Amino acid sequence: MRAILVASSILFVVSQAGAQPSRDHLEAMRHLRLGQENMHAEQWDKAAAEFQAAIKLEPTLEMAHYGLGQVYMATKKFPAAVTAYLACRDAVAANGAKRATNDQEAQRQLDDQIRSLEEEKTLLVSGRVTAMLSGGPVDLDRRIQDLKSRRFRNEKTVPETPAWISIALGSAYFRSGAMPDAEREYLAAIKADPRLGEAHNNLAVVYMLTQRYAEANSEIKAAEKSGFRVNPQLKEDLKKASARN
Repeated sequence: MRAILVASSILFVVSQAGAQPSRDHLEAMRHLRLGQENMHAEQWDKAAAEFQAAIKLEPTLEMAHYGLGQVYMATKKFPAAVTAYLACRDAVAANGAKRATNDQEAQRQLDDQIRSLEEEKTLLVSGRVTAMLSGGPVDLDRRIQDLKSRRFRNEKTVPETPAWISIALGSAYFRSGAMPDAEREYLAAIKADPRLGEAHNNLAVVYMLTQRYAEANSEIKAAEKSGFRVNPQLKEDLKKASARN
């Protein structure tokens, strides 16, 4: 699989129109793909090292920061995951500013990341690798569609934070025990995409744990309306908590 990922990366970036990609970019993309491969194999230390190597070569490589955050979430290093996801958010803003000036390198980086995520999804769907983290193909689709939408966006101002970053940040804050921060990020995710059932569901959990039962119930209804399957245990827990109070 490593040969497939790395070879396709090199073939893709070399075929891009315009100036040839820099050596650093080629190497950063290679490390990104190796990070994705090791992550799905649950080789967490190797995955983190590959994502960090990619970031060192190309600090604005969004998916390397995101991948690092995923590794830290899987290994329960939640404050480190927060830091990684914040860096991902900063990279998105920086890249948006670059593309507003028609920066070729920024556009190439965007296209190559789309390609890497599509390859990762193909491997997941085919069963050649396993989704070891929450989200799986759904999370990949969310990121792919966002990156594709930015291909043609004329970003003259700082872009809105994509929902997939806000929901990841919310989860990292939640696991760190920072409820107000988690709430803020889940609300930001809903603002970016009101139909995001996962964000409504997670916000319901925050509201329940902070004894705002009516708000929690409203968010569960919003999650289900969006088509998200809410865990019956959450609804039962909310019902019991409400009855006690």
